[in-house]
Amino acid sequence: MFEWIRNLRKSSAPARKMRTRSESDEAVRVELAEFAPGILPFLGLTAYLQLELYEAATRGVSGAATLEAKEVLARVAGQTLAKHQRFTDEIRRRGKEAHTAMQPYSSVIDAYIERIDVADWHQHVLSLYLVGGLFDGFFASLAHGLTDPYRGEAIEILEDDPGRVALRELLAAEIAADPKLANRLALWGRRLVGDTLLVSRAVLGLSEHREFIASEVEPVFTELIADHIRRMDRLGLTA
Repeated sequence: MFEWIRNLRKSSAPARKMRTRSESDEAVRVELAEFAPGILPFLGLTAYLQLELYEAATRGVSGAATLEAKEVLARVAGQTLAKHQRFTDEIRRRGKEAHTAMQPYSSVIDAYIERIDVADWHQHVLSLYLVGGLFDGFFASLAHGLTDPYRGEAIEILEDDPGRVALRELLAAEIAADPKLANRLALWGRRLVGDTLLVSRAVLGLSEHREFIASEVEPVFTELIADHIRRMDRLGLTA
């Protein structure tokens, strides 16, 4: 997995110069859209994932050493909880209980959170920054394939990430204050992408429109990894 990521990092830079970011986003969006699940599985998955990200952000608050860091993480927690609530409100609007819609997908998300759970506060915050960004982008792209009037609102919710910049700036300040953090965080970032792709594969298997065949969706995962690399690069970390 790491060798694939290193090769991608070398080979993808020229390709990114050949097309605009908007063109790149549209290409991966079309591919992912073909694997969109039904609306209730989509809502259950995204609602539960946002709930877990909210809980992770609150744990970051309790471990923060400064008031500034606590404020940033508390803001991120509030924004993530708001996303969760908008999805659960839609589930209830459709006559379903939110916990019932989320339950079938809790085990795969719980197993993922358990794998990436770490006591180190800096690694924990990096997880919030990278994982939150990857999954919001992934599910926003999937949402383009929803055959439901809620499609537009779902995309709007997932693409709204005002806390991501604040997390990046917080991490950048921590790395500047202690440059030795960079190597440890770079290693952790590499570990995260593999586990995240496993969850993404499981989600694509829920598609009601197209059978998941790994070889056919490799470009999707290639672009997800490229997005991960770009986030790492913004922190000066080598993926």
